[in-house]
Amino acid sequence: MTPFHHISLLTKDGSRNAAFYTKTLGLRFVKNTVNQENHRMLHYYYGDYQGSPGTVVTFFVVPHLGHRYDNDHFIATIGLKIPAGSLTFWKDRLQEAGVQPEVSGNQIRFNDPDEVTVILTEVADGPLPQDHWAKNDIPGSYQLLGLNSSEIHVQDPQATIEFFEKLLDWQAAENGRIRFNENDFVDIIATDTREEMHMGRGSADHIAFAVKDDDALSALHEKAQKQGWNIEKIISRGYFKSLYIREPGGNRMEFATMAPGFTIDEPLETLGESFALPPFLADQRAEIEANLYSQD
Repeated sequence: MTPFHHISLLTKDGSRNAAFYTKTLGLRFVKNTVNQENHRMLHYYYGDYQGSPGTVVTFFVVPHLGHRYDNDHFIATIGLKIPAGSLTFWKDRLQEAGVQPEVSGNQIRFNDPDEVTVILTEVADGPLPQDHWAKNDIPGSYQLLGLNSSEIHVQDPQATIEFFEKLLDWQAAENGRIRFNENDFVDIIATDTREEMHMGRGSADHIAFAVKDDDALSALHEKAQKQGWNIEKIISRGYFKSLYIREPGGNRMEFATMAPGFTIDEPLETLGESFALPPFLADQRAEIEANLYSQD
């Protein structure tokens, strides 16, 4: 099982972003909702048919968003796995969509519309189970399997490595790679400037790692408190419960439960087809819908 739950980024153009991730990459639009910290901002979730943890990429939609500056600390790259035998299919599909992929070995690198680097890695694993296939023109045997990597850029990689070692018992190799299994990893990479980063188009807000359940999350919260890490909050997002911590380099890490999932406010069959709000926001629907940022 992948350790990833989801990754969340910022996009300037919601319709263009949705078209790229659903039509070009073939993910399902599993949730059209709102940023729970800023109810004027839409929050789009993409994943496999069921919106399974580990397959989900999300974007906060911020019209008129400016250029991003990846300086002293930032999160970069969306790494996704593709099934064995699908590399040529994906190279051809991207080229037909007007994307310029760079192919090297078992990997394809390209940029999304917000200049986020996306990396598709062909792995030995077979396709998704059939009940996880999104309903689109991509054969199920070629559909994306889920997240497998990202990069955490910081001024002091050793401090960030120690955070993961002490809190989660994750060990890093000499090159700064924390490998979870044969396919999945994060890279801790040194930055070369003290200039402050500035969020903008394509910036990643956080990486979320999967936690089994509420009890495991509470235990992790207690451990983080005892170890003195920079805890932002522990909160229910409705679809999952989350613990947010700033690692020593300044990047936001989220730890999110596997359940209850995206069907708490919509049936599985129609996920993402309407503007959804988790139960605790349902009574604010009229006000929220009236005040959303204009998408013009």
